[in-house]
Amino acid sequence: MKLQSTLVFAAVLLTCFLGRSTNADCGAISSEETPPIATQKSVVDQDQQPQATEQSAAGNEGLSESGKASECGVFDKLKAFPNAEGFGAETAGGRGGRVIVVDNLNDSGPGSLREAVESNGPRFVVFSVAGTIELETSLRISNPQITIAGHSAPGGGIALKNSSSNAGPSIVVKASDVIIRYLRVRPGLAAPSTSVDAISILGGKNIVIANNSFSWAVDENVNLWFDATDVTIQHNIISEGIWDGNHTQRGLHSKGLLSGQKNVRVSVHHNLFAHNDDRNPLLTGLGKNEVVNNIIYNYYQAGIIFSIGRGFKANLIGNVFLPGKQHRAHRYPIIVGGQLVDNAIYVKDNLSPRRSKGTEDDWLNVGFNGIIGDEEYNGSLLDQAVRSKTPFPMSTIPVISEPAATLVERLLPTVGATLPKRDAVDIRIVDDVRKGTGVMINDPAEVGGWPTLEPGTVADRDRDGMPDAWELQHGLNPNDPSDAMQDMNGDGYVNLEQYLECLRLQKTSP
Repeated sequence: MKLQSTLVFAAVLLTCFLGRSTNADCGAISSEETPPIATQKSVVDQDQQPQATEQSAAGNEGLSESGKASECGVFDKLKAFPNAEGFGAETAGGRGGRVIVVDNLNDSGPGSLREAVESNGPRFVVFSVAGTIELETSLRISNPQITIAGHSAPGGGIALKNSSSNAGPSIVVKASDVIIRYLRVRPGLAAPSTSVDAISILGGKNIVIANNSFSWAVDENVNLWFDATDVTIQHNIISEGIWDGNHTQRGLHSKGLLSGQKNVRVSVHHNLFAHNDDRNPLLTGLGKNEVVNNIIYNYYQAGIIFSIGRGFKANLIGNVFLPGKQHRAHRYPIIVGGQLVDNAIYVKDNLSPRRSKGTEDDWLNVGFNGIIGDEEYNGSLLDQAVRSKTPFPMSTIPVISEPAATLVERLLPTVGATLPKRDAVDIRIVDDVRKGTGVMINDPAEVGGWPTLEPGTVADRDRDGMPDAWELQHGLNPNDPSDAMQDMNGDGYVNLEQYLECLRLQKTSP
């Protein structure tokens, strides 16, 4: 059986890697094209520490340290998943633990998502059901070592919404080693509150939030607070924070992403922020942060904001600011506030209406306003003392940046919960960005509300997260659930992760 598995693996590797595989080969949904495999050349500073690096036209991304190949490509090192980058990317999540199957859309009870996230020990959460889960209270992840793989779901995937009485965040993370991927989280209006977020990360370390769609929160769509450390927020759609909703303190409050004063080492990269008033994102506090290759569309008060204390260091590289119907052209797209002592910011290749050609001074985009909260968020050009001429070293798994000039068309097909397929909300949001349409909203009903997701089933007799047909094609046993956490090719990624990576590589969205 071992020889047979090796031969089958070698054949599938060739077809997957060359982009010629059928749906059955990789267990994938059909796609128009396979996303290009990025290549890069690492750039280090004088201390040989990694920082955000630029993409090159050629290279050998995928040559692992051991020279071993992964199922649907070759990868440089073992990470949270093969395209994870930034400060949180080294987490293993639930790798090596038990597989928990969510098989119903109930708020709680056996087989529910709540039961899965509240369980103890390393766990890998997969779905055999599709649709929307209405949450009576927040889903609380308090126990470490968990991976939630929304792309394992059939049909139209998994969405979360708050019940009318749930005035808290949809998801609360208070644990370390957490990976959440491919969920649609849209809480909506609820009882008057200051804390209705799509997701709140309230502490913990080694966290990756990737390829999710966060919309329709009353406070922030994404909130990081207290002492969250080594966090990556990548390839998400963060959109349509409720503007004039039920926020009890601030009135108009359409916000994208907030990172609080005690958070350290946060990477925000390759996300789409659309139709949020401001905080796209807002990063505060101390330590290192990076904001790389994000698209910010139709912001009103501000795009990216830094409210800084002593020791704040940040790289802003390759972000694109796109005006929408509610954009105010006189404002700086990047605003810095707070102290100017012992802080520094590096900027490069950020495009906006103020710097549209890409050849102008990089600092034309950056304004200083000593009081963050000023309605105008404007001020004057940032003081020279805070401007760094060189980028700061960041994560040991650096964010690979690409030119801002090509970012929009390259990023839009891959951002958000694209698997198993994009829903009507995300299709509309991406279409708004491409066409320059749409506005901020006060109520999800203004844009059609929550879509009905297509149901579906998965033929997975041993309930290990891998379809029976895929297991048979790869020499695995569809009656043996233990093979999900085995490693058929010795590259460090377990077989369930190999299957999920095949899905990602074989799917793009319009």
